[in-house]
Amino acid sequence: MSLLLILVSGMVLIILSADYFTNGIEWLGFILGLGEGAVGSLLAALGTALPETLVPVMAIVFGASQVSDAIGLGAILGAPLMLATLAFMIIGIGLWSHRRITPRLRAGSLERDLTFFVVSFGMAISTGFLPAAWHRPLACVLILGYLVHAWTVVRHSRDAQKALPPGDRLHMAIGSVPVWLMAWIQVAMALSGMILGARFFVMALDHASASLRISGFFLSVIITPIATELPEVLNSVIWIRRGKDTLAFGNVTGAMAFQASVVPAMGIFLTPWRLTGWELAAAGLAWASAAWILWRSHRHRLTRGPLLMAGLFYLTFIGLILTWG
Repeated sequence: MSLLLILVSGMVLIILSADYFTNGIEWLGFILGLGEGAVGSLLAALGTALPETLVPVMAIVFGASQVSDAIGLGAILGAPLMLATLAFMIIGIGLWSHRRITPRLRAGSLERDLTFFVVSFGMAISTGFLPAAWHRPLACVLILGYLVHAWTVVRHSRDAQKALPPGDRLHMAIGSVPVWLMAWIQVAMALSGMILGARFFVMALDHASASLRISGFFLSVIITPIATELPEVLNSVIWIRRGKDTLAFGNVTGAMAFQASVVPAMGIFLTPWRLTGWELAAAGLAWASAAWILWRSHRHRLTRGPLLMAGLFYLTFIGLILTWG
């Protein structure tokens, strides 16, 4: 099977699975009595975070070389970089294509996730400069912090938002079969499809990049997130098109919160976690882009312009690689 066919197959599978996932996760959120903030920031974000979480774990745990560690670090840092830059830019493009300047967001939902990202990811980056004895305790702090953040999101969602029924019928609804059962089955199948599609995509890119002799770190920090973050991006595009901006943003920022805490904590536990050179460049630009969007979101001043400008942080990283890589 040609690499192009594998690449296209992976893309198609991810796109179809993303549509079924967004539909099923909306129904699950309604069944569980959760508002849009919790559905986007927790259910959708955690579900679609599985593919990119598996990449560094597989590379670090089952690899046995410095190259494997480099691939793991690249995957850990590449996901926040893409989410904090390209994902926001694509959301901005979605708003522009629908001739909307300002997103319609639940008060506080975006700021809560981004504040957690800025604080947690900043702590994860700083850990690399501290003695090794500090690493594991701080990794535990990151994991505990995410659990507290998740609980806060759920509590606020239940207190401040009423669970609204989805506008579309469940795709896999069957006769008298309970909707809650079919919703779980649909979400599980969609997740499997996204993971399998991402696997096909990464495999094709991996083989293609090998012929171009790209380093393990550059492969994982640039190419791998293109596939593993596609579910979040596509889900957000679908929700923007449906006018559900809180879900669209929550899907991205919720994944960012997870990628800023739990996933780096795994890297801190499993590697020496010494960030230098390109690792710091990728992490620093991701942090700066998130801080930029957080600053512009205060007092409801976030518009599509700053979202589109977030893509410049990613282009800066690419420019640095082309110049000095």
